[in-house]
Amino acid sequence: MEFFVKIISEKDFVPIANKASHKMLGFASCFSENRKQKLNKKLYVAIAKESNELEDFLDDYGARNNKIWVHFGEIVASIRNLSRTAYIISHIQRRIKFYKLNSRKLNSFIKDADKRLDFFNESISSLFNYLKKEAIHLHLNIPSANLHIDDFEEEIVSQILPQNINDEGVQDVNDYISRVAKEFIDTYESSCNVMFKKMSASKILDERLIPEKINEETLRRLESQVHNAQSIYDTYIQKTPFEAENKILGMFRGHISITLHLLGVAKELSHFYERHATSVRKEATRQKIAKIIPQKKILSNIFNFALFYYSSFIKDGVKIANRILDEFVVVESKTVKVPEGLGFHLRPSTLVAKIANHYNSKVTMVVNNKEFDASSVIDIMWAGGMIKKDAITEVAFCGDKNAVRDLAILAEANYGEDTMGNSTPLPDELSYLRQG
Repeated sequence: MEFFVKIISEKDFVPIANKASHKMLGFASCFSENRKQKLNKKLYVAIAKESNELEDFLDDYGARNNKIWVHFGEIVASIRNLSRTAYIISHIQRRIKFYKLNSRKLNSFIKDADKRLDFFNESISSLFNYLKKEAIHLHLNIPSANLHIDDFEEEIVSQILPQNINDEGVQDVNDYISRVAKEFIDTYESSCNVMFKKMSASKILDERLIPEKINEETLRRLESQVHNAQSIYDTYIQKTPFEAENKILGMFRGHISITLHLLGVAKELSHFYERHATSVRKEATRQKIAKIIPQKKILSNIFNFALFYYSSFIKDGVKIANRILDEFVVVESKTVKVPEGLGFHLRPSTLVAKIANHYNSKVTMVVNNKEFDASSVIDIMWAGGMIKKDAITEVAFCGDKNAVRDLAILAEANYGEDTMGNSTPLPDELSYLRQG
């Protein structure tokens, strides 16, 4: 089946666009008549929904590649992007009292979030004013301000229902707790390029950082890691008696939430910056958007707000994660054979260390009552010399039961090599060792 695309003139497109943009331009009329209109979560959701639907409509008709309609489409996309950003910050403000954060930067963060939200509110209002002017230029009908803003009024919640849910205990909850903690620590270790220890003056912010070092793709990947940790926590740990008995878990959940949301803010703003401040867009459109939303302001919100506080809160969260691993990891010990053939030379020592590091917990190799760090290739090879000298045939691994289990599987496979030192296939359970 063939599809034919008919070219429609800009003039004939106007009545079609009138219908699709009616609600969005209704918002524009409301904001142009009341520039001091206070925004809240409900309004951000409504604006994001309408702008997203209008942007999809414009994309369906190829407006992004039409020189007359491209500006209108970019304004709509900017409103969508900033309303989603403002929604996240607003959500943090409403939920932060439940996060159980004890960071030294908490009070400064709360004050800073208020200021940042004011900036986004002003920016959204300015963009709506620009949208209305562009709509008039395109001969679109401008509806009266017939939206009932009162419908979007939002009450501050000061009461909650009794927190008395009592789910049955989850089997092996310790394993899930360890998985969440390790996932969070992995995210921290993957965050080196987006960590900022201090704020910088807007005028000296390095514009080259985006997209060369920090970009939407990188932030989306980190966000996905934290979201995975949160999903595991909410599915297997949250609202269980075990959580109620261990207050540290609620604190940890709060740090997962705040870091997830701050990555969301950084991601949305990086998308905005990459779209409107870099050379991927038409120069005239870039200049018009930049007059309304200064590029340096966006960079400041990315670096001096979202990523600066992300760096602080994730560091605090990692400290809690390490405490959790110390408290909740199930420790086991298992005796296994040493590698047949060449012993603990580089390849088997590397695989042992990879397993220990994969689980982010302390694992030791015990040889004649002496302990060696199983996460260190050098330590294992050092022990290997003693093992060979004393003709030792067995060692014990002690630590996280999951790591010890995998080390036993590795030993059964003679540490991934034959007696001549040639590499052999690893069991499917250890496939992660071959990654990266």
